Amino acid sequence: MPGRYFTIKEAAERLEISHDTVSRLIERGELPAIRVSERLYRIPTPALERYESGAPATVRRVVQEQVAEGVQFGVGEKEPEGETVSPRPRHVRRETRVKTA
Repeated sequence: MPGRYFTIKEAAERLEISHDTVSRLIERGELPAIRVSERLYRIPTPALERYESGAPATVRRVVQEQVAEGVQFGVGEKEPEGETVSPRPRHVRRETRVKTA
């Protein structure tokens, strides 16, 4: 099954433990997993097999840094040459004239 990923539920069934226990293993870094979205994790097959064999997990941390406040992007960059496009007005008022007899 190379390239296959397990959901937390599938891993729990395979390890014969609860869903919550698998979630705690992931949070503690004992079972490596990939965070797919804010709430979803996928466990690679090799990671699950390694955990089943009792081998310690290799812990790799992902660092996410926030941009400091006050950072200005584009400082020192030149604008591309060519025709400049004026910004589109947000609201264009159109007048409609009705002819009366």
